[in-house]
Amino acid sequence: MRKQFVIAIAATFALISLAVFGLAFKANLELERIVSEQFNEQQLGLTRQISQDIEENFRLLEQSLSLLAAQITDPRTENDRRHETFELYYPFLQDWGLIGIGILSESDPAESPPLALFTEQGWINISELGMDLPPAAFNLHHPPHHQVSLGKTQKPSHGPFAQQWIMPMTLALPLSPQTENSRSSPGIVLFVLDAQIIASRHAAGVRSGKTGYAWIIDHEGRFMFHVEESFRGETSFTVRSVRNPAISYHRINELVDNRLLQGQEGTDWYTSGWHWHVTGEMRKLLAFSPIQLASDVTGDPHIWSVGLAAPDTEVYGLMQPVVVRQWLLAGLFFIGLTIAFTAFLFISLRWSEALRREVDKKTDHLQRSEAELRQERDKVQQSMEQLLQAQTKLLLAERFAAIGEAAAHLSHEIKNPLMLMGGFARQVQRTLPEDDARTQKLEIIAGEAKRLENLLLEVREFTRPPQPRKVETDITELITEVIRLFQEQAASQDIECRLDMAPGIPRCMLDVDQIKQVLINLIKNAMEAMACGGKLGIAASADERFVQIAIDDTGGGIPTEIMKKLFHPFFSTKPKGTGLGLAVSYKLVQDHGGDITVQSTEGRGTRFTVTLPT
Repeated sequence: MRKQFVIAIAATFALISLAVFGLAFKANLELERIVSEQFNEQQLGLTRQISQDIEENFRLLEQSLSLLAAQITDPRTENDRRHETFELYYPFLQDWGLIGIGILSESDPAESPPLALFTEQGWINISELGMDLPPAAFNLHHPPHHQVSLGKTQKPSHGPFAQQWIMPMTLALPLSPQTENSRSSPGIVLFVLDAQIIASRHAAGVRSGKTGYAWIIDHEGRFMFHVEESFRGETSFTVRSVRNPAISYHRINELVDNRLLQGQEGTDWYTSGWHWHVTGEMRKLLAFSPIQLASDVTGDPHIWSVGLAAPDTEVYGLMQPVVVRQWLLAGLFFIGLTIAFTAFLFISLRWSEALRREVDKKTDHLQRSEAELRQERDKVQQSMEQLLQAQTKLLLAERFAAIGEAAAHLSHEIKNPLMLMGGFARQVQRTLPEDDARTQKLEIIAGEAKRLENLLLEVREFTRPPQPRKVETDITELITEVIRLFQEQAASQDIECRLDMAPGIPRCMLDVDQIKQVLINLIKNAMEAMACGGKLGIAASADERFVQIAIDDTGGGIPTEIMKKLFHPFFSTKPKGTGLGLAVSYKLVQDHGGDITVQSTEGRGTRFTVTLPT
């Protein structure tokens, strides 16, 4: 009966505790939802403000364009003062994103450059512009009078705006009484706008919470502004995965494609892979608003979108004081209930106290014993790992020593007979007529003997490489000299050689013959990887401590499983290779206190980098 009573009291206590903590947990979730909604609403207010500011920016530019058109067509304005008018407008509108201002005359674009454009570099014409103008700019006989046309973002490949994301804004000049009844037009006024300057002007410095930031995309989802400068001008659908490819960005890409680029406004969330300098998967709250720009001449709407993102930890920071107070009250209630329950059960459970203490004592002893045993096990495991590593290094050293000793012995024993065989074959060959069938066989014997002599020479260099005899050397001259050796072979294989020497490369202390041998081996391997032609690049650069020589090819690349064995002696992928070229090169560079590294992508090519101390 007593046991059942204790069980009932304990069950009641558990149910009350679960109810209290359940209600507290539910209230916490509801509080989190409310604060998140309020936080997103605040973010949405900021995005609306940014959107309105950018739209106002474009409206100001449109009004300025209309005022400029009216001013230069005013009969009181002399034609020769138009340029002065443009030059006066230019500095006033620079802060609003203007980087070029000009006029498209009524002359035929096919006959002469009709566009005069004023930029920071001065006046230029259409042949130097390097950008696509809106169709209305070339339709002077039927322009959309009194209607500003805003072109979409583009990035010229040349000209004064090369590599900038720009937008052309045009307006047909009003017809004068002399041209009103004719088919001609006085021309079109052009503004060239820097889209990123406009976006940065209104989004830079905007913060949501402590660390949330704003970004702006154009009609194709390209970032016109982002706090990460490397993102600017890149498409939002791919650039995030470049920054952190371990995260899936499917949700944010769908939001951009289905909502932001459709001109919708709202709030949502997505998974990100970083925030400022913190890298890792995290959830961000997002608010977004459209930026309604002027329609282009085709009537298609021109929409940008502004987003404001902040990690949901910002919300937790806002609600943390409330949550702490809430759980503190729940904890105090639980403590009070626990004290009452303990006091009530103390008398009924007094007889078990001694047993409980004994059990606890034994449990503590077992836990300490288990912890000590675990520590001893870890020490033994660590010792075993160190022993295995030492054993592996010892076996590897013994194998290399055995290879070196055997190679040296074989080189000594085989070299003299090979020389005799090759010499006798040459002597017998000289005594035979040229048309004798045995001449070819003797030529094969002599050639194979020579090949084996070269192999033995490589083995000797690998097992007993001479110590480098260092002299002060001009790296640029050394590389140029090596390149000359391969010019004819490169031309015959349809290989384009590119040499890129950084200025100011210091002279280095090195063994000229040994480093020349290294470069010849690497360039020869690169050309063999491009049997059907390609591009061979040799670049040299230097810093305060090292000189780096990079050799690039556009061959088929090296598989990953082969990369691990590249510098192992006697490993080769060539049918007649000795497997000592790269091993000898690696040893020679190491003897100079340098290093050789390799980077390769299958199907795209390989880069070997030789690093030497200055």
